[in-house]
Amino acid sequence: MFFGLMAVSCDKEELLQEQNIKNDSSIAQKQSSMFSYIQSIKINNGVDCENNILVFPSWEKLWDTADKLDEMIDYECDMFDATVPNNITDDDYDALADAVGFDEDNVLRAFENDLAFCSLRRKIERLENDWLEIQGDGEWNTNEDPDNHFIFDETERTLFSANTEVIIGETEAEYVYYKLIDDFNWIEVHNWDLEAIRQISIGVIPINNSNVIVQNIVMDEVPETPVECKKHIKIAKYHVNGSNRIKQKSKVINNSWWGAKKISALTVGYKKKNGKWKRRRTTITAGITGVSGTNNCVLYQKCGIAFEKHKVKERKRRRVKAKIRGHKYKGESLIIGVKPQKAYSYHKQGSINLKLDYYDMQ
Repeated sequence: MFFGLMAVSCDKEELLQEQNIKNDSSIAQKQSSMFSYIQSIKINNGVDCENNILVFPSWEKLWDTADKLDEMIDYECDMFDATVPNNITDDDYDALADAVGFDEDNVLRAFENDLAFCSLRRKIERLENDWLEIQGDGEWNTNEDPDNHFIFDETERTLFSANTEVIIGETEAEYVYYKLIDDFNWIEVHNWDLEAIRQISIGVIPINNSNVIVQNIVMDEVPETPVECKKHIKIAKYHVNGSNRIKQKSKVINNSWWGAKKISALTVGYKKKNGKWKRRRTTITAGITGVSGTNNCVLYQKCGIAFEKHKVKERKRRRVKAKIRGHKYKGESLIIGVKPQKAYSYHKQGSINLKLDYYDMQ
């Protein structure tokens, strides 16, 4: 593995003074009423809304926020389900939810509205709806689906700008701007260089600017012979069942540089109605399990120490997600590895019942 970067040089205090004068860095900030440590601001990044980027004190706080939002979503969904008659059909459930204004994204929309923030989630939602409008009954192209963004998870998308940007830092003097390119490549801007941020937002990487760091993590090449353990997996694939269709989204990621470490399984439900495909509420399942679906999967810390987990969710939803995430394992940084026939991505809707070995996913 190769980790390349351009080193930042210069006296920090002197450079900060120069940059603050040059950039007029005094900015209006809106504090979240849901999470007091989050702020939204507006920068010149080409995204036209009241506030177009979020500020978190640390990467750990960002991922913790995603976990807390997921908990809030589950709670609100469970509260609604408690009011629904038993054995209700998917169509009646869908109609009832629409009638009372229930939606599994209500928590995420409230978070965005509270900060007057236009997120990556909102952008992809709009693009995906437009894309689904023109889809037929044949095979869908995974490369054209806006939902197959490298950030798979809608909750995580809610925390990034429409340009996959975020700011990390306790104070303005400590802010670091991040522009994510994919799971292992990104651009950093230090010392609150707003002109550099503006250039990056239009696709220009400033040359000979010590405030700008281009991070390229070159992953190990695919070996000629199979490896015993894998630590990076990502796949999205469609499965059809008559007028219903689901998408399997399975991922293992271990990015120690900005803290994205998890294994996840996500099932998206679609249904054709009035001649158009849309995300629809259907009874769907997502899980991280052993081969039977009911037994534990076996994961490996740093591809060595085995530990068991089991996570399954079944709901009437447009999407259902199971994830296992954490920062530490017995005092060490968590690095999740998968081995053959030990961990399965579980996806179900009607007669579609899939248990797919993470290790063998293609």
